[in-house]
Amino acid sequence: MKTRILLALHFHQPVGNFDHVFEAAVDQCYRPIVEHFERHPGVHAAFHLSGCLLEWLEANDSKLIDQIIALVGRGQIEPLGGAFYEPILTAIPREDALEQISLMRDYWSARTGVTPTGAWLAERVWEPCLADLLSCAQVGYTILDDQHLRYAGLPGGRLGGAYCTERAGAGIAVLPTDFELRYHIPFQSMEKLEANLSTLEGDAREWVLTYGDDAEKFGFWPGTHEWVYGKDGYSGWLERFLARAENGSAPFYAQSPAAYLAESPPLTKVYIPNASYTEMLEWALPPASVPSYVKIKELTQTPELQAAGNAFVRGSLWDAFLARYPESDHMHKHVLRSSRQAAAAGIRDARTAALRAECNCAYWHGLFGGIYLPHLRHGVYEQVLAADALLLETLAAPRALAEDIDGDLREEVILQSARVQAFFKPEDAGTLCELDYLPARFNVTNVMARWRESYHSGADITHESSDSDGVASPHERAVGIEKDALADYHFDKLPLRSLREFTAEHAPGAAGLGAFAGMNRASAPLKDWRIEGAGFVGAGSAGGARFEKRVAFESDTRLACAWKIQEIEKNACFGVML
Repeated sequence: MKTRILLALHFHQPVGNFDHVFEAAVDQCYRPIVEHFERHPGVHAAFHLSGCLLEWLEANDSKLIDQIIALVGRGQIEPLGGAFYEPILTAIPREDALEQISLMRDYWSARTGVTPTGAWLAERVWEPCLADLLSCAQVGYTILDDQHLRYAGLPGGRLGGAYCTERAGAGIAVLPTDFELRYHIPFQSMEKLEANLSTLEGDAREWVLTYGDDAEKFGFWPGTHEWVYGKDGYSGWLERFLARAENGSAPFYAQSPAAYLAESPPLTKVYIPNASYTEMLEWALPPASVPSYVKIKELTQTPELQAAGNAFVRGSLWDAFLARYPESDHMHKHVLRSSRQAAAAGIRDARTAALRAECNCAYWHGLFGGIYLPHLRHGVYEQVLAADALLLETLAAPRALAEDIDGDLREEVILQSARVQAFFKPEDAGTLCELDYLPARFNVTNVMARWRESYHSGADITHESSDSDGVASPHERAVGIEKDALADYHFDKLPLRSLREFTAEHAPGAAGLGAFAGMNRASAPLKDWRIEGAGFVGAGSAGGARFEKRVAFESDTRLACAWKIQEIEKNACFGVML
């Protein structure tokens, strides 16, 4: 009996990415995928395109949108919904999540007349509360990894068909992407894929396996283009896969998820704990914990323990990135603050810009750059500052606010005018963590610290290599950094924030600045700080120095900073990091 494969491809480029990257992804991957499906009308699938990509295509390549709409129109492609700007749904307020899902549903309804019934989850980040949220958003199903269900304690063996889950009586269907398909498609030869599926043939029932993964694996990931499309663009892996699925010569055929669920509703209920795909949970671990994780993982990779180890040994949560990277946490909380204010003010353009800034890619770091890529961080700030500019354009005079914007139970200071905005951290020596020039939508202090990562110590998690007749996935290509190469690396112990004071025996020279050698940097909380007018004042310390720190607006475009040194060691140098 043939295996039914429920196909779903996820197309996405993040807010802030370069136009040339969008163009390359379209030329090397997205358009070839669409053209291959056009040539094989008997193969059905679901396509999820993020709103970030849809907006770029509408402005720059509407022909590709028209081609996809035509595939939807002839019933071959199911439009898969989700949160429009690709946020991590569990990391944004419920009202934002519902609006993001509504934007995607409305887009496809308006463009095709088809209302999506499923929702793609960004990075497959799941929490149990999503069952209720998605159900309330009129979502019928979502796609997770089979590993999500393993974490719920489901026994070994491949997980086929559909499951259901619920929260407070609100339920949705869950389709588990098969792990083996995920690493076979499109990286292994057709013979390897079919041999893998043939192991299921002894079962009397029809097997239904889900494959939901990134479209970029089909030609845009390193080393995959020629493998997937061939030298002539039409003789590669994807052509063979679609042709065999269509002509009946393969031990499998393809169907869209919604079509399957319409005829075969889920029968088995499961309660899924917080999860994402395995690699994401590993990347989220604090680097110091990775060696222990690797050791335990290795101990369970025996025939007797592997299944249990994969189910019960896992990494951290996506939210851990916000704890690991203060730059990410601050950016995230700034965006949420602006989103709330835009909603309260009823300013549609500001609200849209804030929702756009919720795009997840700049908030974390894994196989790809993420938070370390300045253009992605700038893309988020450009959008949130567009929202802020609209919210502050009628502000008559500069002001100072004290708010706990990041939920650490300590207040931050926000200085604002109609043109300039600054965020200070009294708990971190009153440092300046963000300085915005609103007319340019630009954060002047958008700098990332040099945090130590697990791959700096050679303890990074590795994955098995492909066989020689396939192509390696990027997970398999990933390598650590050679130990000798780390000799010149410097890692930061504090965030690289402006207006951080320091003392030193001598004025630091260029050679020592990289490691802040010999510098006693301020990091203790400001004492007795208070708002004064359109600024703030507090008592700080650095090494043996004691001083008063004062920051205030002089005009709507000028911030003045002053220090009154009250105590310092003889011959010591006092300085401020700009």
